[in-house]
Amino acid sequence: MSHNELLDLYGSLIESDLSDLFASHKETANKYHPHIGQVYEILEKFVLRGGKRLAACSTLGIYKGYQRAIDKKILRVCSGIELYRHAILIHDDIVDREMFRRGGETLHRVLGSIDEQIGIGSAIFAGNILYSMSLRAVYNSGFDVNKTNELAELLTSEYKDVNESQILDLLFEYKEPSVSEWEIMASKRAATLFRAAILAGAILGKATDKDKAILKRAAKHIGLAFDIQDDIIDTFATKAQYGRDPCGDIAKGKKPLHIAMALTRDATLASLTQNRRDLAQEEIMFVQDIIRNCGALDEAKAISRSHAREAKQLISETQMNDEDIAFFTSFIEYVEDSLEWYK
Repeated sequence: MSHNELLDLYGSLIESDLSDLFASHKETANKYHPHIGQVYEILEKFVLRGGKRLAACSTLGIYKGYQRAIDKKILRVCSGIELYRHAILIHDDIVDREMFRRGGETLHRVLGSIDEQIGIGSAIFAGNILYSMSLRAVYNSGFDVNKTNELAELLTSEYKDVNESQILDLLFEYKEPSVSEWEIMASKRAATLFRAAILAGAILGKATDKDKAILKRAAKHIGLAFDIQDDIIDTFATKAQYGRDPCGDIAKGKKPLHIAMALTRDATLASLTQNRRDLAQEEIMFVQDIIRNCGALDEAKAISRSHAREAKQLISETQMNDEDIAFFTSFIEYVEDSLEWYK
């Protein structure tokens, strides 16, 4: 199977378990109050709305790489990883003032049909609920309690780290970070999600301590490669490709790696990154040209590719079976290849 076919298969298995998990929570919630039942209904639709589920599929792929099989216990943990990811996304969308997520409205918009404040407040609490559900999914999965304790400790630690990175990301909307500051922030952003997801599979799959150490390093490189690629997509992908106007993050004052680099090379960019408003088409083209012409785009791409190469090398050094090593290699290479779509 290709990595896309495996992602589709893994994703469908995880989605089925998520539906089962939400069914029990909705039943309990409806007994408590119909509005809370409706919130869980909305949460379920939001979580199951599209996407490749790369983090949860990474957990499944790593576990299968060591155990050579997929079982109900690991699917429940994968559901927990998916809920953990969405808890972060919901809060991130509120802070970033996002209106849409994967072809539909963001959760705070959906919950804000009565009033904007109700939507924002309810989404904050709903994100907290998903975090709680993620830990309960881990503890109720059926794995040995020592393993679930180890995994829960990992998730709480990574959750702290990703929230620290979000604070820095918010700060950088109001100042110009150095490249080293960006690296500090990014080391706790997508990298923490992949570290949690990949080590979850390794811990429960009974990987050796040596392999867990290798995978921890690989996860950081995967996360950084994806992070840089995703930021490049936001700046250069067309609305037809990505579903939203290019330079959306820059319009909010965000400073991805290629912007942090470009700001040190062309002072004219600063005025557009400080305005915090939607950019006109000619301004978008102006920003894109600056990033290209000063070399920041090519350099950011090279850094992303370097992280991808390091991740592939580390994955190849593990004792996972060849099929699952190939799976991870393929989807990392997809990130490398996709960098060439945006020039």
